[in-house]
Amino acid sequence: MLVALLSSQYARFKALADAWIAMGATAFGVSQEDYLLAYWPAGHLLARPSLRAPIMLEDEELGELRVAGLHGLMYEQRLRADATMLAYTLQLERELQQMTADLVTSQDQQVALYRLTQTMRDHLTVEETLRAVVSEAMRMIKAQHGYAMYVPVDAQTALLVQLPGPSLQPELLWQLFWQAQANEQDQHVVDVALETTGDPTTCQILHLPIKVRGAYLAGMGLASTTSEFSAPDKKLLRAIADQASVQIERTLLYKEMFDQAKLRTEMDLARRVQLDLLPRNLPHIAGLDIYAASRPAYEVGGDFYDFIIQEGRPFMFVTGDVTGKGLSAALLMTMTRSAIHSKARFMPYPTPESVMRQSNEDLYSDFTRVGVFATAFIGQYDTKDHTLTYANAGHSPVIYQPYDAEPILLRADGTAIGVLAINYSRNQRLRLRPGDLLVVATDGFSDMRGADDESFGIERLLTLVTALRTRSAEGIAAGMFEALDQFGQGRSQDDDQTLIVMKRQIS
Repeated sequence: MLVALLSSQYARFKALADAWIAMGATAFGVSQEDYLLAYWPAGHLLARPSLRAPIMLEDEELGELRVAGLHGLMYEQRLRADATMLAYTLQLERELQQMTADLVTSQDQQVALYRLTQTMRDHLTVEETLRAVVSEAMRMIKAQHGYAMYVPVDAQTALLVQLPGPSLQPELLWQLFWQAQANEQDQHVVDVALETTGDPTTCQILHLPIKVRGAYLAGMGLASTTSEFSAPDKKLLRAIADQASVQIERTLLYKEMFDQAKLRTEMDLARRVQLDLLPRNLPHIAGLDIYAASRPAYEVGGDFYDFIIQEGRPFMFVTGDVTGKGLSAALLMTMTRSAIHSKARFMPYPTPESVMRQSNEDLYSDFTRVGVFATAFIGQYDTKDHTLTYANAGHSPVIYQPYDAEPILLRADGTAIGVLAINYSRNQRLRLRPGDLLVVATDGFSDMRGADDESFGIERLLTLVTALRTRSAEGIAAGMFEALDQFGQGRSQDDDQTLIVMKRQIS
């Protein structure tokens, strides 16, 4: 079947290949059982394709598309979408072949339905499909007027089309629709007035409900002014309605697949943009071993970390967590990070307390309006005396692990950003001795839940940091993520997980 489709649709396959090559691919091809049926450009045998997508039809793999020279999720999704559309075309071809075989026993009706399928095959919206169905039904049964309607599950945007124009009263048509839906039966009415510019005219209407995804969400009907509907007319119209049902479902499926692919592409773009906002390189601060990482629960999240390094100023760093998850939290995270970053860079004499206070003033109105807040920990490190000055606005967990003593949880002394008009976090000071460790994490660590729905908790986190304290900053972070993964036992993240690890080096 794939060979036949390639033969009949060679120009379309070549256009598809040209499109991939225009995007940067070095080659594009179609294979069946590892045998290349066609490939472009000539001479490139696609021995090592970078992307593959199977062409599936009813759980049967008919072949695959191959691309060389491109990598990435976006291109993989695009290739899968192309394979799906080819499978859809093959499915249509298979159905057309079956319908052609049935012409021997039912020539008139089958030829008509074949023409209808041919007419509808290129329509990609429900409205286009309904118009095609009504137009073909009117031609086959020689009716003077026709209509069709569709009510989606959300019932917010009902659709009604009439051909050749709005000559039938919409109120009557919707009444027939709801009656047919309630009774699950055809409706036949006579002596219906037509709204025409000439002499008053009456007609008879035959209305049929159409089942879409298990519910009567659509309907169609014909109006005749010259003759009654015969039994063959009714049988043919029912066959047309059934074909319309299949086509509407396929149209909806195509739209959903397209929307999902578009959403996945947009979310992947949002993820890459958010990752680009995080520092690309770890800072090199004399006497400190620093590591930072972030794992969002979804493609994007509300956690962030940042480093502010300016000549002649102490090194500053930030860890924050905006309430919520997903795209909305990511947007608010960007606002929070930008506010704190700009204050830390451009205030004449920035301190954690002053940066926190000014950022809260900038964000309070917007956060109050949408009902969110953000916790934040801002630190400032002086390399001369190894003093850490910090302000903590509702952020936890923050763990100070002395090299020779028990770990200490540094609790917040002020509310989160956006809770009050004035943030009351004050500068706190801590001197880091050689071997001392600071871990600034988000609550995705302490709130991580295991298989029995028990949270990881602060106490486990304190014990874990103590056990890992002799490692490097990167090793400590890796050990913490590994411990969470083992605790979750394959369970997906409940929240974003972000941390900064700072350890004073032992000279």
